[in-house]
Order: sequence, then structure tokens, then C-alpha cells
Amino acid sequence: MRKVLFVALWSASAWLPAVAQELAAHQAPTPAAPPAAEGSRSAKKCIGDQSFRPPAPMVPAERRPKTGEQQWMDENWPGYHNGVSLGGAFVIEDWMFFSNPETPSKANLQLTSGTQFDQLAWNEELLKGDLQTAYATIDCHINKFYDDKALDQLAEFGINTIRLVVGYWYFDDPAIYPDDTWMHLPTGVGEFGHYGVNPDGFITPGTRPLSDLVMKLWNRNMKVLVDMHAEPGCSSPRQSYAGMHCEAEAPNTWNGKAADGISGGHVVQRASDNKTWTDVAWKIALERVVPWIKYMNSLAPGAIVGYEVINEPDIASADGSLAEIRSLTMDLGKAVEDCFPEDASVWIGISTASKNSPPEQVAQDYKGTYLNFQDKFFSDVHHYFAWSGCITYAPSQSFSLQCACESNLPGTDYEGMDADWASWMKSGIFDDGWQFYVGEWSAGVGTAHTCNNGVPTADGAEAMYKSQKWGFLNQYLHYRGKAAGGRSSFVGDFYWNGRMGYNWNPDPNVCGGPTSDKNYAGFENWDWSFLRLIELGLIKPLSELGWTPSSIAGHKDATCTGTFPVLCAAGSTPAAPPGGQPGMGPAPAPPGGQPGMRLNDASIRPIVEARAAP
Repeated sequence: MRKVLFVALWSASAWLPAVAQELAAHQAPTPAAPPAAEGSRSAKKCIGDQSFRPPAPMVPAERRPKTGEQQWMDENWPGYHNGVSLGGAFVIEDWMFFSNPETPSKANLQLTSGTQFDQLAWNEELLKGDLQTAYATIDCHINKFYDDKALDQLAEFGINTIRLVVGYWYFDDPAIYPDDTWMHLPTGVGEFGHYGVNPDGFITPGTRPLSDLVMKLWNRNMKVLVDMHAEPGCSSPRQSYAGMHCEAEAPNTWNGKAADGISGGHVVQRASDNKTWTDVAWKIALERVVPWIKYMNSLAPGAIVGYEVINEPDIASADGSLAEIRSLTMDLGKAVEDCFPEDASVWIGISTASKNSPPEQVAQDYKGTYLNFQDKFFSDVHHYFAWSGCITYAPSQSFSLQCACESNLPGTDYEGMDADWASWMKSGIFDDGWQFYVGEWSAGVGTAHTCNNGVPTADGAEAMYKSQKWGFLNQYLHYRGKAAGGRSSFVGDFYWNGRMGYNWNPDPNVCGGPTSDKNYAGFENWDWSFLRLIELGLIKPLSELGWTPSSIAGHKDATCTGTFPVLCAAGSTPAAPPGGQPGMGPAPAPPGGQPGMRLNDASIRPIVEARAAP
């Protein structure tokens, strides 16, 4: 975990003094010289109250046999997380719901392109009307956006792990901070009696819908990596994935008292008890998320295998100090691990994005303070070509499929293509057996849109999926045997995203919309939908491709040869938002392996190993 000054941070919280003293023992190392590794984890002690008992899921445990493709994956790529992120259901990201409807409706997520929107804005829009209708709309969305048909399709395709994107409000409840004022308390009566509106304005049903989805996935032999996309107080400025659009200043997740609200003018109803937003994040993680994971794994053994404690923290910003970023990644990760028995723990996903906590610094910390967590801390690399990367500038501007295949693959021409991924590599931690995964990637190549009437092409989507998947599987082979137990340091990949919100309508009187193969062609981001790619036949399961560890090298020429034109209009380079997905807002310098492959702040030009730009 990271070590902010927990004496000041936690003694001011509502926790017991003994808890504050325990947290104070975990003081932060100075950025320049992390202290030597701590001793054995056998003496670990959980500092959170573990008495929370989540409501039981409504979905029974009825596990099916593995699909043929899931079984094939086990036999040919053992231990590989062949994954997809299920975003858009529990955390709204505006760009995913752009559809340019004739009659826009924010309440029904029918958004005009460019509309700034987020989970909080949606909830505020719904709360302008009838409360029960607001609850019913949310209930439709979180339970039906990924329906049984969609989950069956993923299992049949061979998906064996899901990155489940969540926001903190699903784990918030009136008991965790009794002095805070809920805008609407859960009544416990009727169909939506478990729903309420928390002190920050978020409509929440509690954990039951999450539990139901985890059980549905377990029944279909798909494991879960829980990804906390949105933290209390807003952990990344100007990003819809943070749950709200805030500013890069206090009060926010990193600095400031919860009672003072959230930067950007967000007023909350938190008690004036001096707790910080970081306090709230820690308490929810340790006293709600951890007990929930334990409970779900007691009902469905092995259902949840990982917990990414924060997604893309403080992205492209510097308002969170190194110590403060450590606090909600490695420090919190250590505290989470201390609450699990050794034989029932989960791995901790560590994401980077802040200017003050780049990959090389995190790698240094791994080798120092957190050395004993080598088998528990898994690094999350986000890797996109949506805005830049793999472009040959002369004699013409084109995208290289060889580069997509070989991007950051050691020993190839393009092993340094993604600058942030390259920083991880140069640190040597992956060769030393620290494990990592690509938590987000996509077939989307926005630089090609101006060459194709502003939208993706079927051929391009197919080629981009295959070339990148080929590269990830070869990462697994390259690092095989380097992690403990002979495992690969590279554990898998998670496509972003399972589906998009184009054509979707959560109005309780409609509650539906096709995912996929009709009325989509004018949507500029249609190739980000994994389910659409399946239904259009543009991607195939690995068994149909014939890609096994022994045969995949023989498929390189067919997969990794060729180019296609990009940047066909002058000044057509897509804006480079810092969050890894389009539509996230104006920011020129995404770090952390985001699209644009990290841009140079001074020149706003992609940093790439290959091809001289004009």
C-alpha cells in the first residue's frame, strides 16, 4: 500500500483509535528511496471491520459444464485470462452512449455526440422525476444491459474471466457512516426497497445486483476481476468513468474533507467529522468490498480472483502526490491482502496513470517496500491505438499491422512502441516474475476514420483484433516460466468493452435494445463492442483460428502483414483524451499506455520507437 501520513489521515477519521494506530504503523517511504522490504506476511492483521453481511444473491448457484471453447482454452493456454471488461452497466461513460437520436433523452441514455455526461448527471436527471421510476430505470439498466444471452455468447466464445467495472456507491450504505445524511434512505419495502440515494447523490441498490451478476458468471465458468472504476470524491479529473466530472484540485479523492464536497461544484451531505475522501475510500474497500468478496467466494468458490482497487488513478494529472497515489494502490492493496487468509486471497490489480506515479516509480516501489507482494500485486497495462501509435509517416501515413502484433513484445522491432509499457519492461520486473495483464484494449483505430467516412471498417476491425490478440498470446509465451510455479508473468487480456450503449434504452417500459448487428454502421465507435464483433463474425474463437502455443508463430505472416491508411485529412489526428476511451474530454497527454501511447507534453506528438514523423 502507499504510505501517506496515516497518523494525520486516519486519526481524523471515524475509525477506532486502535485502527488509526495500526494504520500509522504503515508510514510512506520517501519517493526517492523506498525502504527495504517488510517482513513475512504471516503476521498480517486486518484493520477493517469484517462483520458486514451482504444480502444474498437472487441467482442460485447452478454451475454448468464449461463450454467447448472454455475447455479448449484450459487445455491449450492454461492460466490465461481470456477476458472482456463489462463496462457501461454499473458506471456510465458518456461516449459509450452517443447515438445522435432525433429526440435526445438523458434520462434514457440517448445522448447526442459530445454531450458531457456521467453516472451522477444521469442520477440527477432521473431524480427530477418520480423516485420509483428512477429506481426502476437503474434496475433495468444494471440487470439487463448484459443479459443472459450476452453472457452465454461470451462463454461460448471462450471468455473465462470478466473485468467487472463498478463504482463505490454500490458498496455504500447508511450504516458505514451513520452521521452522514442520505438523500433517500432505503425503505426495505417493495420491489425497490433496497434502493437509496447516498450522501453524494448516487442512486444505489447495494451489492445484490453485483452478486447476481457474479453468480451468473460463475455459473458460466467465468471468473471475476473486480475493477473499482469510480472512487469516493472523484479520483480522476474530467472523466466520466470517475462517476462525475470534477477538477484536478481539492476536494477530491486525494485531498480534502468529505464534508466540503467535490471540486467542480458538487455538494454532498457528508457529516462534518473531519473524515477525508481517502478515509471513505479505504473504509468502503476494507469494510464492504472485502467482506463482499469473501462472501461471494464462500457461495461460489473461486468466483472472484482479483480486486483492482482503483482504475487509472488521477489520470494525466498531478494533484495527487506520490504518497497519496500509493495510498489507494499499493498501500490499500496490502491492507486488503491482510484481510484474506493465505489460502483464500485474491490478487490485487495495480493501475497507473498519474503524472506523480509513473510505471518506473511503481516498479521501484515493488522492489523495495512491497517485495513480499510479488505473487499478489498484478500490474494493469492499458494499451490502445485509438489516437496514435504504429503510424508510418513516410512515404505515406499508414498503420502497420506488424507493429500492432509486435508492440512491446521483447526482441521485436516494436518492443518500445508503448512508452509506459516500455517503462515497466525496462525496470525488469516482468522478467523477475511480477505478473501483469492488459486490462483494456480495443480494435478501435480513430486515426483511420478520416479515411473511411468517419467510421470504422469491418476489415479494419477484424485485422486489429487479430493482430493485437496475436501479440498478447505471444507475450504469454515469452514470459512463460518467469513467475512463481512456472507460470507466465503475462496473465491475460481484457477487451474494452463488452458492448456499447448505442440503440440501448433503459426506460422501464422498453428496457432493451440490440447490441449488435443492425443499425450500427454510423456509430463511430461500433468496433469497441465485443459482442457486436462476435455477431458480425469479425472475430473468431482461438480454436477456430488454430492458435496454439506450438502453432501460433506459423500464423504471423497472415496476421501481422499489411498496412492501411490513416490521417487522410489535414489536421485529422483525433483528440487524445486521457482516459483510454474516446469522448472523455480534452486533455493532450495521456500516460499509462493510453491511446496516443503517451504524448510529449511539449510538442503534443506521439513518442514512438519507429518511423520518423515529418
